[in-house]
Amino acid sequence: MLDSLCYYVKDENKNREGLKLLTEEHSNIRFVSLFGVDFLGNDVDERIPIGYFLDNIEDIFSGGVQTDGSSVNLPGIATINDAKIDFIVDTKAKWFIDYNLEGNIFGTEPTGTIRIPVFFRHHDKFYCSRSVLKNTLEYVKNEMLSLLRSDRDFLKRNKIDHSDIADIYFTTGTELEFWVRTTMDKVSKEELSLSQELKESYWKRTKGQVRKSLEETLIMLEKYGIEPEMGHKEVGGVKGKISREGRLYDVMEQLEIDWRFTDPLQAADNEIFVRYVVKEIFRNNGLEAIFVAKPVDGVAGSGEHIHIGMGILLKNGRRINIFAPQDKKLYLSGFGYGALMGLLKNWRSVNPFVTNSHSAIKRLQPGFEAPVSVVASLGLTPASPSRNRTVLTGLVRSDNPLSVRFEVRAPNPHTNVYIAVSAFYLAMIDGIRYSVKKSDTELDIEIRKKSGEKAGYLLKERQYVSERDIFEHYSQDERNKLFGITPKTVWEIIGALKEDMPVFDNTPFTPEIIYSYFLSSLRKWLIEIREKEFNYMRLEIVNMFRYPEKENGLDRQIWAEVQDLINEIAKDDVKKLSLMTLVLKEIEKEDFAKVSERFFSLKQKYSFLLARYKEYRKNII
Repeated sequence: MLDSLCYYVKDENKNREGLKLLTEEHSNIRFVSLFGVDFLGNDVDERIPIGYFLDNIEDIFSGGVQTDGSSVNLPGIATINDAKIDFIVDTKAKWFIDYNLEGNIFGTEPTGTIRIPVFFRHHDKFYCSRSVLKNTLEYVKNEMLSLLRSDRDFLKRNKIDHSDIADIYFTTGTELEFWVRTTMDKVSKEELSLSQELKESYWKRTKGQVRKSLEETLIMLEKYGIEPEMGHKEVGGVKGKISREGRLYDVMEQLEIDWRFTDPLQAADNEIFVRYVVKEIFRNNGLEAIFVAKPVDGVAGSGEHIHIGMGILLKNGRRINIFAPQDKKLYLSGFGYGALMGLLKNWRSVNPFVTNSHSAIKRLQPGFEAPVSVVASLGLTPASPSRNRTVLTGLVRSDNPLSVRFEVRAPNPHTNVYIAVSAFYLAMIDGIRYSVKKSDTELDIEIRKKSGEKAGYLLKERQYVSERDIFEHYSQDERNKLFGITPKTVWEIIGALKEDMPVFDNTPFTPEIIYSYFLSSLRKWLIEIREKEFNYMRLEIVNMFRYPEKENGLDRQIWAEVQDLINEIAKDDVKKLSLMTLVLKEIEKEDFAKVSERFFSLKQKYSFLLARYKEYRKNII
């Protein structure tokens, strides 16, 4: 039955007559949803009956569908007294058909909804994640064409003229990691941690409904033309148990799905749609798919590594990778070195658009194959790629020059791919500007400089490349000295948005867009503290029971420490307020630096409390 379905709308059908013929042939396509994305990566979804849509298509295509600022996250732009947002249809993007796999009472085929990507327009300007990425790519393309005019060496080495250039192309690929589970009631953190240390799950064979769901997802993505490349188990997870009926239960496994790269805007659209497909298929098989950076403390989190590339499209159809070296003794071209230098030097300005949640901060800790330092890997030699998994950014390449690209390892499944990729390219073009009229060898020396060595673009005190295991070879103090201090809280990351960021001057990252993103991230951070982090801590604390009848002297001593920590963290008294209450008072004062400081102190105390209570429980026998 699924083989007979239509999975996307062809370009020639993106009009009234074409859609009318399509929906007559596939009568189970009953709705249209206009899909736009706000600055935090939230996508809108609604159901417009196909008949109404076709009757009003001219009006809808010209912005006839509207919402208000309370429906999308654009603070400081769409305000309560000026909230009108128009949806402007994007006819160049792919229009997927989203199917309700639950079945329906009107027929045997699943009900379909055409998801049409849109841009958000407020008055005469566009404000949404999709428009930011679209405008950024156009900006970077124009900058790159201008730089190629002023630095003819690159063109000469490739034996082409500027007049041969038809376009600048961009490539983006994402890798989606996620956890799936039935219930965690009987899966302990200790089991998950032990399985990770023993690497019992990484690339192992999937079973039962996990295997069924993974295979169905890959097949479905093929039908949508997303071109999946691989699905496999990741490092986290434990083996599920088998019920009398032969089904798995107590499943808690980590998976990864990869699919083919494409242009950045379509890649970001694909990523959102893939998450929908994964959630629906796994849910139909009795499993919940979880897309958060760190679903369980103490075990591996989920990343979403983003691959970034750029090249020249010639009028004869030939493609030239801008990052690929012309000299086999070097790792990159001059533009490639400049792009990587720009990304690393400007990471403080880029990071707020990548990491803006508590879950993401928890993931970026030593020991979980997630980056903790702003450092890159080029490879052991130009002929020997290393794929160092401990760095922020790695150079990826094969024998094919078109494969040369950068893998940015900091993003997670809740990173807004549209905004993050925009920030990557803007940081890269800043470094590429510096690289113009400098030799490739000069740039190779500069990016591989040691701490304390002067450089024209990079900071003197910093080191930017290492081929070592960042976690094992360097102490935390050494990492801080060589690669910069790792932020400890969300505020230490998003607070950079309040500072001057020259890398975004006169770019599509306008001050009002940056400020709106800042307000969105700030509100998210504060809500997470009040409603998520504190509620989770309180739930854990109220389940810390004492067993006085089984205690000895050591147990009583440890319990006294536990009780003191509970009081300090969560329990107010007449003359002394708890750390939680003090954090809430700083939030009321809007002293966010103080909120950050107090919350970090609270988290340290809470971690110590968990460790001491664990010791107490282990000795109660």
